[in-house]
Amino acid sequence: MMRMSKPAKLKDKIEWSWGNSPILLPLAYEHREWNSINTAFYLAEYSGSKVIVFHVKTELSDKSIREKTLKSIDEFATCFNVNYEIKETQTLVSSKDIAKISDEIAFATKEYRCQAVVMSAYKEGFVREFFGRISDRVARKAECDVVLVETPRTGMSIPRQIKEIVIPILKDGFTPAPLIIAAALTSSASIPDYELLVARVVNIPLTTSMDAIESTRFFHKVEATFSQKIAVAIGSLGRLFSPKLLAVRDVGVDVVNYAKETKADMIIMESNKPGRLGPVMTKDEYAIIRRAPCITLVVFPAKRIAL
Repeated sequence: MMRMSKPAKLKDKIEWSWGNSPILLPLAYEHREWNSINTAFYLAEYSGSKVIVFHVKTELSDKSIREKTLKSIDEFATCFNVNYEIKETQTLVSSKDIAKISDEIAFATKEYRCQAVVMSAYKEGFVREFFGRISDRVARKAECDVVLVETPRTGMSIPRQIKEIVIPILKDGFTPAPLIIAAALTSSASIPDYELLVARVVNIPLTTSMDAIESTRFFHKVEATFSQKIAVAIGSLGRLFSPKLLAVRDVGVDVVNYAKETKADMIIMESNKPGRLGPVMTKDEYAIIRRAPCITLVVFPAKRIAL
């Protein structure tokens, strides 16, 4: 059982909510984007924001599919107290020009003064993965928060009632962004019974036994500091987060196994805002996404005021 330390003045320095500025929802009008639609509307209702559905027109755009998708979104939106509007580019962009498509999305965040982008992300072919998915490029270019809704396998969807969320914390300095999203997704009165598991991941050397590490002064110090941060989150967000120290040898494998053991409906984790070069996420973050037994939300906060 982890002891909950007294909250410090940290609470006063951190922003514990999103504003009411719009949320951009880029869509290609594909069926596999419904997990991002679901997420965007939940976040918008929680923060009192408008959803801007944004479509970059390409030669592949189909009028009948567009109309069918927008009709489905209109019906879906009746379940939420959320306003939304449709915005589309005026000129066609080649579907192969992923740089231009991502530029259009990033520009739209500025044009409509959006606080965040919520965007679908899924496994692509080797060439697209190598040169960067559109969602990866948006994460680099957008100056606001970016939430990638990663669907590791075709057909996976977010449950109507999310009851179990695992939030792996992979580093000491983390922002409240994943905790705010978890609070938003469990804010509905129709989800009375939920569990939010916040796991501070501690990498253990192969030469150290798991039993030995749990009795060390280092382990107890990390435990106490982490408990204090989660206590602040509980008081600020009004959600009961359950803190846990998760000792691992292989981050990707062991975090995913923990998600399976707890029967997680979703994983939410934070990643650093990527620079212009190099991978968008770390090796461990990619490993979690690819092996995950459920939808994974990866949030790239624009501002890094860490807990």
